[in-house]
Amino acid sequence: MTRLLCIFIVICLCGGCGFKDIDRRFFVVALGIDKSNQPDMKYEITLKLAIPGNNLDLGSAKYEVISQDANSITEAVRFLKSKVDKELDFGHAKVIIFGQSFLKEYGINQMDWLNRRRDIQLVSWVAAGQPSAKDVLSTQISHERLPGNSLLLSFGNTGVESGYVVSEYLFDFYRKKKEWGLDPILPIVQSTSNQYIINKAIVFDKENAKLTISADESRLFNIMNATINKVELESVGGEENFFVSVDNIKSKFRVYTPKDAPPYVDMNIRLRGVIEESALGSLDPHQVATYEKEVSEFTEAKIKHLLEKFQKANLDPMGFGLDYRAHHFGSVDEEWRTWQGLYPELEFRVNIQMKLEGVGIVK
Repeated sequence: MTRLLCIFIVICLCGGCGFKDIDRRFFVVALGIDKSNQPDMKYEITLKLAIPGNNLDLGSAKYEVISQDANSITEAVRFLKSKVDKELDFGHAKVIIFGQSFLKEYGINQMDWLNRRRDIQLVSWVAAGQPSAKDVLSTQISHERLPGNSLLLSFGNTGVESGYVVSEYLFDFYRKKKEWGLDPILPIVQSTSNQYIINKAIVFDKENAKLTISADESRLFNIMNATINKVELESVGGEENFFVSVDNIKSKFRVYTPKDAPPYVDMNIRLRGVIEESALGSLDPHQVATYEKEVSEFTEAKIKHLLEKFQKANLDPMGFGLDYRAHHFGSVDEEWRTWQGLYPELEFRVNIQMKLEGVGIVK
């Protein structure tokens, strides 16, 4: 009798909780943050809502995009709830897009809501939207089976494996915003009529966007970080012009500060691949060592030029400062002041070891 009474009390208590059935929820699959066009408002918040369905054919993804202007994200979400008939669930919001105009105006200081909300996953992907976050989320992809899935598959090598896509998690982006010696970077998602283009990135200091890197520089950045395994490299200027398909990348670096010499970075990158295309047709298989040297020297020069570009802009997305602080002891302020004086004088020594497994099957 006592057990039945306890069960009855639990059932009564649960009847007053905030749980709602799945058919009374709208699942937010992507969130966009833009600068408002209204002079008295700060934000324009856009939500992409998935509409459940039984059909998973190509182009059958159903969604709804709703937007709201407000002076805080909290206020915008409250207003957006008045535009739908179901509870908004952010547990599936795996993509967060910042509009470029918003980043230009406010930088990356407006992330408190994203990191404080318990239902926003810290493993969500973050990116910059061009021309705006709303345009990106409103893009209709003809082959999309699930709402927002095309963006999700573009990052983290879960779908496409592209050397031009820089992937960034929300938690890592927030960490880089706070960490001394490592600067944040965001991929740029360009919206066209029916597709996304992701091949550029923006590098930030701790607050504002400072440098946009091109598609080729994004590829080199991924190689230095070894965040990808499949990438294409070219060799231009030698006896033969050819392209290499790389399928394995290993990279490491270390900052050295000798007493009687300038500070320098020793970066070692190992690549393995096969020649995929040649401008002159067939290649001599006995000249593989020569081809390896050509592609290594050409890539070394390009990577060194990119690192010097970061250095000139006083940006450190690679984390050289963090490596320096990890190997030197002292107070945090003292380490940081010393590093700020060293970074402009830093020399970059890039060593690439290219291993070609063949010259292709052309005889």
